[in-house]
Amino acid sequence: MKSDQGIWAGRYLPVTLANLTIIAIAAFDGLAIVAALPSITKDLGDVALVPWVITAYLATSAVAVIVAGPVIDAIGVRRTFRVTGVWFLVWSGAAAAAPSMQALIAIRVMQGLGGGLVIAVALASVGLAYPHELRPRAFTANSLVWGGMGFGGPAVAAALLTLGDWRSIFLFQLPLTALALAVGWRSLPSTRDRPTRVRIDWAGVALLSVVTLASLIAVSEIGVRWWLAGVGVAVTGIAASAYWAHSGRIADPVLHREHLTRLPLRWVHLTSGLVLMAGLAADNYLPLYVQTTRGRSEGLAAFSLVFLTVGWTVGSVVFSRVLKFWRESDVILLGSTTVTPALALATLAIAFDWPLAVVFAGFGLIGVSIGFVSTAGLTLLQASSSQSEMGRTNAAHQFIRTLCITYGVALGGAILLLVVDRRVGDTDSVRDVLAGEDVELGAETAGAIGAGLAWTSLLTVGVGILCFIAALRLKSATRRA
Repeated sequence: MKSDQGIWAGRYLPVTLANLTIIAIAAFDGLAIVAALPSITKDLGDVALVPWVITAYLATSAVAVIVAGPVIDAIGVRRTFRVTGVWFLVWSGAAAAAPSMQALIAIRVMQGLGGGLVIAVALASVGLAYPHELRPRAFTANSLVWGGMGFGGPAVAAALLTLGDWRSIFLFQLPLTALALAVGWRSLPSTRDRPTRVRIDWAGVALLSVVTLASLIAVSEIGVRWWLAGVGVAVTGIAASAYWAHSGRIADPVLHREHLTRLPLRWVHLTSGLVLMAGLAADNYLPLYVQTTRGRSEGLAAFSLVFLTVGWTVGSVVFSRVLKFWRESDVILLGSTTVTPALALATLAIAFDWPLAVVFAGFGLIGVSIGFVSTAGLTLLQASSSQSEMGRTNAAHQFIRTLCITYGVALGGAILLLVVDRRVGDTDSVRDVLAGEDVELGAETAGAIGAGLAWTSLLTVGVGILCFIAALRLKSATRRA
């Protein structure tokens, strides 16, 4: 019927509204909590623990999304969302009442479990609710919400922080989550009229948790405590090898080997993970650079994050229009081809103090490339998955994406601080600025921050080249298929 020809019509409209509300929750949490870190630090203290407010959430959400795969395939998207939505609602309320930094981090661990699960629900519901030709539009709508939050999220957060304090950020999530639950309670697809028993490979979950935590420690300790970074690498390798052997011994591991290695899934995972790592490694520290090295206002510094997000949205919109003429692998190759010049432009603009407009343009183009690769990758992944495995293939992909984003941010920070330490021997003041402290930096330190970001951006050019090579392999694999 004509009313069913778009995601905003007929039987798809309720699913679209529910899905976009879920995305809004995730986008607001990611953007608003970063804005609230200075307020959290002033109220709770323990500056050294502040990064874990973000990292603890990301780490547990990465593990949770893996658990979500077999759960969704066993009981369906709708039932999974009901449970996880309520879970996220409860722990958001608990975060607003956290009495100390340690308590807040522990609560963020629990909140991250719900956050990872609801994102897995959002991705799987696109593959289960829409036909192939409508999925690019659904992912584009998701990107538009994320882009809208890129503009509106920080503004809402600033207003909430002006009227109250950081606790109001978590309180604001309560009605937003309640709205998502109300909209999605009956409208999300019910893929299991007769739920099967949920079987979770807890040994596999434990091993993947060790992989996640040890690898994050390894990356974050580069340039700080090399011995701990080395231990993290060793533990990561041992745990990853142990999981690989474990997954081959049991019938239903939490993460199937084939969902990592099957064509074209492995190249989809790799291209999306690499382009996200390359793009976000430097972008996360762009506000620090704008405020310190360039001496601009805190407002402009915060606004600098918008350009990559908007570019990402533009890339997704363009992809949804060209899919009639191009295959997904062609679009992934296009994005992988353009990301390296965009990274190079950003690197040169930072290294040689070109106008900020050029810096922002570079990150906007990086975002366009991410939009091409990421959205086309998700569409190709779902086209290559059966409905019975949609939860697990999407969960595997989201797990890799989350890890690569976290690795990129951690690695970018490690490189930046390493350069500052080598140039001026003082990283404590930079850490204080990142934590939201009002610290006066000398000209030498401000210049070192610019150099550190330039080195971070330069090294990501190599990651972009690897993404291009992986995209060529994907193109070759899909051509043969």
